[in-house]
Amino acid sequence: MNDNICGKHSLSALIDEYGSSVLNTAYLYLNDKQLAEDVFQEVFLKAYLKMDTFEFRSSVKTWLIRITINQCKDAIKSAYKRKVSIGLDDIDSTSESAEQAVEEHAESQRLYNAVMSLEPKQRELILLRYYNELSLEEMASMLHISNGAVRTRLSRTTALLKNIFTE
Repeated sequence: MNDNICGKHSLSALIDEYGSSVLNTAYLYLNDKQLAEDVFQEVFLKAYLKMDTFEFRSSVKTWLIRITINQCKDAIKSAYKRKVSIGLDDIDSTSESAEQAVEEHAESQRLYNAVMSLEPKQRELILLRYYNELSLEEMASMLHISNGAVRTRLSRTTALLKNIFTE
């Protein structure tokens, strides 16, 4: 889908193209599946209602991720957080053996816990760069800071995450 969302593109086209990124970002930000699903609905409702105000200063994905993060911040402020643990039933079925699956899950859980232990602003940088694969320029635009500031903060956050993960 191209970035021209006004007029000819439907809500379902937005969800098809960007739904998994929005839902996964919300889940990683909130650590709560039900709350992430609520945010998902709110993001696409808000995006659909505001399509005519989209100014094309960024990509549609960047716009939707910014809405997602803002909705997550609102959800944290207004709702209590419930802990959601990732069960073994979430493990990818393509793993070669149960032992390998458990090891992969444990490693994935360690990384997830390390990311979740970061401050929200640091976690946001990791999600934007490594999960959503936004460029430094897109991140700078979204966060309203310079490219240099993004580079510095991302470098510090990555180093911190590496220290947490290797402890």
